[in-house]
Amino acid sequence: MSSQLREHPNTVERVEYLCGRHLPDSMHEWVVRDAAGPGHNRRYYTRGILMFVPIIVAILVIPTAWWVKVAMILLVMLPAGFFLTALKDIYLKHLLIDNDIDPDIQTGKWRAEHDRRAAAYDSKFRSGPRRYA
Repeated sequence: MSSQLREHPNTVERVEYLCGRHLPDSMHEWVVRDAAGPGHNRRYYTRGILMFVPIIVAILVIPTAWWVKVAMILLVMLPAGFFLTALKDIYLKHLLIDNDIDPDIQTGKWRAEHDRRAAAYDSKFRSGPRRYA
């Protein structure tokens, strides 16, 4: 079977995808599910934290007290967590654009919540001109 007809990447393609490689058009649905489907936040943060594992291992082999090691790890992980959170939407759009997918796609849960809030706003504030007595 040709790699162009498959809907899921194999292990090598998945690693290349995580490194920024473009997947074939037949795998667009998989990319959307990976980037914006159920569990996408967990996958995003796991991938982001895995980049810091070598740094954490290097800190753990330094011969010093345990509380110094914990403090150094926190000095690395706290800013990393803030930056991961701040850049999540930018990463998602970049990932989708790299795979030739509409970058404005959102998760179904987000869309349902947005529609619910928009309907509540419309019913409260856009029900026609108010008459003040």
